[in-house]
Amino acid sequence: MGFSQRDLEKVPFIASLHILANASAELSDVVLPGTAYAEKRGSMINVTGRLQRLNKAVKIPGNAHDTWEILRDLIVACGGSNGIHTVEDVFKRLSTEVAALNGLSFSKIGDLGVQVIETGEKIPLLEREKERKAKGIIVG
Repeated sequence: MGFSQRDLEKVPFIASLHILANASAELSDVVLPGTAYAEKRGSMINVTGRLQRLNKAVKIPGNAHDTWEILRDLIVACGGSNGIHTVEDVFKRLSTEVAALNGLSFSKIGDLGVQVIETGEKIPLLEREKERKAKGIIVG
């Protein structure tokens, strides 16, 4: 859905964060260089409700920065401060404000993740793997 070009042209100032040129970047007064999913370190909750740690797979190009870093730097540039200096600090703040994350830390997520909410969603490939493990067809 989104906004029409005509609507965006009425806005006096637009700042956007993108990894590639697109229609909204063309209309923006400032485009901040963000990072793609493979360039980020952080965490996410997948469709099944499992909290997973994300590891950066490729080097961030040029002047691009993680979204949290850009927001932090904008807050500081406007004279503020939020005590966030690392991605671990971001997670620590989330864990105090999001009930499902209470008591967790970035390091406690581990390599396999942590189930934090129940969504009722299943991933067919993983369900078949569980069945095959139960039957002794695969080990691991």
